[in-house]
Amino acid sequence: MKTKRVILVILAAFLVIALAACDRSASEGPTTGNPAGGEGMPSPGELGNAFLTQTAAAPSNQQAQPPTPTAVPVQPVNPTPTTAPLPTPVPTKAAAPTKAAMTVPDKYTLQKGEFPYCIARRFNINPDQLLAANNLSKNAQSFPGQTLTIPQNAKPFPGKRALAAHPTKYTVKAGDTIYSIACAFGDVSPEAIASANSLKKPYTLSVGQTLQIP
Repeated sequence: MKTKRVILVILAAFLVIALAACDRSASEGPTTGNPAGGEGMPSPGELGNAFLTQTAAAPSNQQAQPPTPTAVPVQPVNPTPTTAPLPTPVPTKAAAPTKAAMTVPDKYTLQKGEFPYCIARRFNINPDQLLAANNLSKNAQSFPGQTLTIPQNAKPFPGKRALAAHPTKYTVKAGDTIYSIACAFGDVSPEAIASANSLKKPYTLSVGQTLQIP
């Protein structure tokens, strides 16, 4: 029991001393001025100003480096594809059918409606040479069944051979024969007219009949 009392007394004394010390510190307030042994030391503000002054006065040993230019990537420009205009098709004319070259016989027998000039025009030979080869004059009479010698190396017929435009249609008239019709067109053979109309010898025609002239 005595020991407990002693401890309590000591604790009470300690509390009294602690409370007294706290009251004293609160009444004195914060201490101003330099601490002991710190007279003549610069304040933190003065140290900062001195540091800035020295930094500004110190010569710079490094030269300012120019900024390195940065390459700007160039985006490739894709050209807009252009479509070449298509060529305008030029209409082509159908080639005119070529006439089969007539075979020039060594001799030819005149038929009804034919005469030497008609034969010269049909075979594209000079009429004067045809007459000379047969000892005929220009006014000589010809007749069906007359045989003519056809010169093979004669000059071509002078002038226009076709006497009427063709192909066309022709209406048979009285007195016409397939041979006289061929002579009327000039450069068409009777055989060609017969073939175009599916005619067979002796090529009988009727008045009013329509023939295709090739």
